Amino acid sequence: MTDTFSPRRRPFWLLDSIQRKIVALFLVSGAALLTLYTVQNLLNQQLIVHPVWRELLASTTAQYLADTRPPSARQLPGQGLIRGWRLDGGALPADMPPLFAQLKPGYYDEEAIADLGLDKSYSVLVTPAGGARIVMAVEIEELEDYQNAIGVVSAISALLSVIVIAGAMVWVFNSTRRPVALLAQRMDRLDPAQPSQRLATDFELTELQDIAAIVNRHLERVERFIERERSLLDQASHEFRTPIAVIAGAADVLKLHDLPPAARAPLARIQASTDNLGEIMAALLYLSREPDGQVPVEHTQLDTLVAALVDDHAYLLAGKEARFVIEELAPLSVASPDAIVRIVVGNLLRNAAENSWQGAIAVSLRAGCLRIQDSGTGFDTVAAARRYTQALRNSTKVGGGQGLGLFLTRRVCERFGWTLSMSSDASRGTLVELCFTAPSATLSTRPAR
Repeated sequence: MTDTFSPRRRPFWLLDSIQRKIVALFLVSGAALLTLYTVQNLLNQQLIVHPVWRELLASTTAQYLADTRPPSARQLPGQGLIRGWRLDGGALPADMPPLFAQLKPGYYDEEAIADLGLDKSYSVLVTPAGGARIVMAVEIEELEDYQNAIGVVSAISALLSVIVIAGAMVWVFNSTRRPVALLAQRMDRLDPAQPSQRLATDFELTELQDIAAIVNRHLERVERFIERERSLLDQASHEFRTPIAVIAGAADVLKLHDLPPAARAPLARIQASTDNLGEIMAALLYLSREPDGQVPVEHTQLDTLVAALVDDHAYLLAGKEARFVIEELAPLSVASPDAIVRIVVGNLLRNAAENSWQGAIAVSLRAGCLRIQDSGTGFDTVAAARRYTQALRNSTKVGGGQGLGLFLTRRVCERFGWTLSMSSDASRGTLVELCFTAPSATLSTRPAR
């Protein structure tokens, strides 16, 4: 277990996370604001080229032409936004932009007038009236300046909106990511081997405080459940040890009598079963206790034990053409009770014997590792799991089945930090390697057998 928690460093768009949802929400909001600003600017631009100016100029011109008085008696607007001039071939009016005299009859909006190079913005309507032309113009310079000012304000507002959205995103990330990472780090530091651990709830966010409190309540329930299971296992183991001791004692008494040959094999199976069951109960009791550094550690001379267990399991090869072959037993002392090591090694030898029908089962102990190479046909891991489960339910062989033995083997390896690996080959069988890592195993100075 590591002491630090490192969050995943991946782009947010590849994660289905809160960050991605927050970013998506802000991006949608920003896009909506930018769209509104763009629409507003377009509407403002439409005010400059809106048909209302043409209608206004047309109505003013029509009003002038509807007057039946002589042209000299009629008045064209000469002040204000709308101004008019009559061109009849004489001198140009002094207050009219000279470029208006070049315009042919028709309507000219702000964009068309801007192409003529005038300093101001106009909308102009030129209407023929007999041999003259009526030029009616509206000055929209102020309106255009106002529109430009609104456009600048809109651009500044859009920029400020982007800055606010980006700042809000950074603030949300910093205010949520770091507390969540701290919660994950504290949870990662919880050690299952140490009871009564709790998460600190001193988070700034109340939501994280609630999560930490819920996790603590869950840890309490898990601890109570484990304690009930451990208590039940401890009581059951103690209750089983009494009848096992009675059966073992009765078997010892029967061995003192002169029994018929037919009864000796069943009596041997009874004694082997009670011995194996007693070892299992001792292992279960040991595993049910929490590790205590104050209790003196027992040591087992593994090379001596392996040699004895090989002899004890030779009967499993009776009627087969297979046999155990000890290649090398280097001295090794293991910091574990004898009964625990006996369970693990005995289970591995038993599995090798039950899966081999001919050839040699090689057993070696070197470099702190026990290797058992059987001569079977190998196995498929999925099929093996089914067979072990079925064997646990239906086995009537000496030793009580393989399923419980494999369970205890796995639990013992986890408890002492040992490494168990298996590799299978149809042509060579199965190789089991059990490595006893330091400090649970040390080389012994006693000579090898």
